[in-house]
Amino acid sequence: MMNEMFGISVKCLPHTEELLVKELTTLGVQEIEPARRIVHGLCDMTTMQRVCYCSRLALRVLVPLESFAIRKVDDLYKKCLAMEWDNWMLLDQTFAIDSLVRSDFFNHTHFASLKMKDAIADYFRNQYEKRPNVDAENPDVLFHLHIDENQVTISLDAGGRSLNQRGYRMGSGDAPLNEVLAANLLQFAGYTGEQVFVDPMCGSGTLVIEAAMLASNTPAQYNRATFQFMRWPTFKEEGWLQLKATEDAKITTPSAMILASDFDDNAMGWTKKNSRKASVIDFIQMQRADFFDLERPAETGILMMNPPYGERLSIENAEAFYQKIGSAFKHQWGGWKAWVFSGSMEGMKSIGLKPMRKSKWLNAKIECSFHGFELFSGDRKIFKTQAAEN
Repeated sequence: MMNEMFGISVKCLPHTEELLVKELTTLGVQEIEPARRIVHGLCDMTTMQRVCYCSRLALRVLVPLESFAIRKVDDLYKKCLAMEWDNWMLLDQTFAIDSLVRSDFFNHTHFASLKMKDAIADYFRNQYEKRPNVDAENPDVLFHLHIDENQVTISLDAGGRSLNQRGYRMGSGDAPLNEVLAANLLQFAGYTGEQVFVDPMCGSGTLVIEAAMLASNTPAQYNRATFQFMRWPTFKEEGWLQLKATEDAKITTPSAMILASDFDDNAMGWTKKNSRKASVIDFIQMQRADFFDLERPAETGILMMNPPYGERLSIENAEAFYQKIGSAFKHQWGGWKAWVFSGSMEGMKSIGLKPMRKSKWLNAKIECSFHGFELFSGDRKIFKTQAAEN
């Protein structure tokens, strides 16, 4: 099965499908088709494992097993009962069902999951006079049930827990940034690992850690010991170990500085602990400093920050705080590209600079903006003329 091609569906954050398409292409997935918050494609087992291990932008990696339409509630049970579940799990293995249901047939997601669970149990009871057990916390096999009105798709979850859980977060300060969101922001901003990178409000260090992992070619799941695919009946450990060794051999020292800074000792402590757990502490320089006193470490580079905003962290005067950020950009960071991710719309307006690029994002359920600024020294007209000539 290692060389057999099969379908794969990779879930992602809203509006990141285009970025994920590019990443999956580099990882070897074929016949890629993006949809809403998911990207479909074809791959073999080795490529699927590479996606699970290396993808920075994926939330979940699913392998579709069956798709069908239903006309009433009982159709879900009947269709599931007809599936050959022993192709994907053993009788002595535990299982769980992760569900996403948007259908008038079901009052709540749990009811649909219960129908599918009963079908799996009855299938094994009919075949072997015994049923497998459910383990909601740590199942051997995790199935994904997706129902959109009358259309049902049942998949195997190849990774297990959401892939934003990299395994390096020892702890955090207030309102840490989702790891997959941080990785998407970096790639949206054009960070390749070849530019000097600074996060002057690093918090628990998610942005700089993701930057360091990207710049050093460290696989996104380098600190994760197990994946759900390891418990499949078809799993071949030798092939997996060979793939992991190949990807780990690509890890290298970044070519450009990565600087983490914050005025808060507690934040810097968490950045240090988390980056050590992520095995990238040697790639990150750390400096305790207030952003407004921080000197730029190079003539050019990428600065990225996730400053506090009202719904996440308390600041007394958001407009004045963000205005001060804009002033610091203008007077202290000429020659750089600065990116700000925030849920404070009034604050973002108060920066007072015209963004070269901006986009809408979600951080959990909070609507956020991501603005990029091309910073320059001196007269803007001269800057624009010089840029056009170059």
